[in-house]
Amino acid sequence: MATLSYKILHSGTEATLVFQSISHGEVRVAFKCINTPDGSKGLVYDCFNATIGRTMQQVSDENEFANDLSYIIYLYENHGFTDGDFLIGTFDAIIDKHIRQYNRIVDTDLYSTIAQMIIALNALVQKEPNGIPLNEHGKHNILEMLMIRAEEKYADFLYITQYARTPFGLQPHLISFNDFKKNLK
Repeated sequence: MATLSYKILHSGTEATLVFQSISHGEVRVAFKCINTPDGSKGLVYDCFNATIGRTMQQVSDENEFANDLSYIIYLYENHGFTDGDFLIGTFDAIIDKHIRQYNRIVDTDLYSTIAQMIIALNALVQKEPNGIPLNEHGKHNILEMLMIRAEEKYADFLYITQYARTPFGLQPHLISFNDFKKNLK
């Protein structure tokens, strides 16, 4: 997997990912950082979860997250940052790779990918002359566009996490997106 070079800087409960972008130079993205129970570091970021219909905070391993973000920025730059289809091209490349590796895409992985794409895009936009960060409306439009793309192109590979109440609490299970849609009717 081609990525950009990066480093992770720590300061207290903050972590800053520093990427060396081909077209934008040094790109910095700051996150809250936590120590996980196994001693590794996790980065906290906002992620919209369509299953529950709200934004929630998500934690990802910092090295995995940095690799993912580096790959996304690499793809953005190679799909042409000014090309109107670069979001779809990048999204398709990421989801196609995920499906080749796992033979499916689970909704939580889909939501994480979209959140990471928005974070990367926002970081690059702010490096542009007169770059203005994405507002909530802009983020929502990207989310909606990519969710529609996922439904149109990847429905046969998409699985939704549902929860069943059991004597042991809520237990997650996966249902195919196509079956999920049938159950809504």
